[in-house]
Amino acid sequence: MKKKITISIVIIFIVGGILYLNLSKKNEQNFVSVKTSVVEQGEIKSYLSTTATIKSKNSKDYYPLQGKVKKVNVKLGDKVTKGQVLVEYETQDLNSAVKQAQIQYDNAVLSKKILTNNNNDIKNKIADLNKQIADLDNKIAELDKQIKNIQESGSPQDKALLLDSKNPQNPIVIKQNVESSKAQLKATKDSLKPISDEQFKQADNSIELAKVALDSAKQNLSKVQDKIISDIDGVVTSLNITEGTSSIASAQPAITIQDVENLKAVMYVGKYDAGKIKEGQEAIIKSGDKEYKGKVSFIDPTAKKTVSATGTDTSLGVDIDILDKAQELKIDFDVDVDILLGQVDNALKIPAESIKTTKEDKTFVYVIEGDKAVEKEVKLGLQSDMEVQVLEGLNKGEKVILNPSETIKNGTLVKESSGDDK
Repeated sequence: MKKKITISIVIIFIVGGILYLNLSKKNEQNFVSVKTSVVEQGEIKSYLSTTATIKSKNSKDYYPLQGKVKKVNVKLGDKVTKGQVLVEYETQDLNSAVKQAQIQYDNAVLSKKILTNNNNDIKNKIADLNKQIADLDNKIAELDKQIKNIQESGSPQDKALLLDSKNPQNPIVIKQNVESSKAQLKATKDSLKPISDEQFKQADNSIELAKVALDSAKQNLSKVQDKIISDIDGVVTSLNITEGTSSIASAQPAITIQDVENLKAVMYVGKYDAGKIKEGQEAIIKSGDKEYKGKVSFIDPTAKKTVSATGTDTSLGVDIDILDKAQELKIDFDVDVDILLGQVDNALKIPAESIKTTKEDKTFVYVIEGDKAVEKEVKLGLQSDMEVQVLEGLNKGEKVILNPSETIKNGTLVKESSGDDK
């Protein structure tokens, strides 16, 4: 009897164990495996990362004067000092330049006058041809009337005349000759084309350009400048002038002087980043494996539009002074720039990958309480690339779920993946 009882108890334990294992396995399948991170307190920095171009803080372009270049006193790469004579000119050519500019201006005005006279002649010819064509139309109408009268009530002799196609007195033959003359006049008229508005516009532009050149030549003569003098200390970085040649007003500088020791980084930002940047913000300039300290020194007062192959871009220029000595940096090289937008030393922070946002812009995270995911709304502050400051909603030491999937809801059973806590 005791043996039967013992066997029964063993069977009950085995069945119970199997049921427990099945139930545990089923419950385990209801849990979602998640990775977590602990809410920490510490420093957080927010940067704007972009690229910039190295420029000189002191740079000056010198444009060519009107006249013949007597002597160029510098060459590319030379160091120059403030007050140094860079280029010398011969001034006797300035009077000739004014005379030449005056002749070009007079010729432009004369060309416009000739164009106007030609246009008036063409219009007069067209008007005369229109009058001749109208006279022929009247003549044709009279002949039509004469032919009709002969056909309806003319004498046999007159009717016979209409049938004689070789008789020059035949009204029908006369009409044909008149129509032929009319066609020739119309063809002549069609070949006459008045001067177009575009041609007159080109003539006006030529006058305007010649006037600008004349005014410039007179201005150069009045100044009687015979040399280009450097206003700054620096290095000759561009030289586009040659001794013995006659230079004219040009959009291209003759000489560019740049201070290669005092540099800045120039960058351009779009409208979404422009509001984040303030003068005085710290910056880090990176070139290769070297870093240099910098500071935002100037922000353009207005944005600029540039046209590219992809469309029109609008950007705002920002200057960053380079505070360290940077002999390795060269003007017009590109560098990487990180601008410090903000910093909090004792911030409550969580990974950015833990944050969820609803369509209503509600921001929340999931924390683990026991074995459940609990939704908590949070108010955020400063944000870096990887971390976000939490102003309200969480406490230090809580665990937030990283990259929560759509299957996780408030109250979802979860378990942490082993070794994934941060």
